[in-house]
Amino acid sequence: MSDKKLNLSILSPEKPVVQNKAVDFVALPAYRGEMGILPGHAKAVVQLSAGILHYNDNGENNEFAIFGGFAEIFKDDVFVFAEEAALESEIDLEEEKQKAAKAKASLSGKGADINIELAEIELKAALLKMKLKNRGNRTAG
Repeated sequence: MSDKKLNLSILSPEKPVVQNKAVDFVALPAYRGEMGILPGHAKAVVQLSAGILHYNDNGENNEFAIFGGFAEIFKDDVFVFAEEAALESEIDLEEEKQKAAKAKASLSGKGADINIELAEIELKAALLKMKLKNRGNRTAG
């Protein structure tokens, strides 16, 4: 196995989530499907969709919920510019359940003042965070 590593940076508008972390492998939730990246990958700019970003660091798997954005791969650097990124340990499952219920209630309402697109985005975000948190709870126990 090669000693070569990737330098991973995950940035969101709120904060840098990960900065220059040496990792063995990254899997991105690309717009057209999951994309795996190893050291020596070809240059690319990739549109991201909502999904789970995985990276492996010396056999330890780490996951983030990513909500859109793009990634740039250049040499052995992977820059992820996400609209939002949430680490499993930062997610409050009960809070996300409440957000999902509120979004579902908004979508089932008949009022003219409902922003359907926003409610759908909020529901998808809450469901993705809940999925990641539940996966983390299964592997931790």
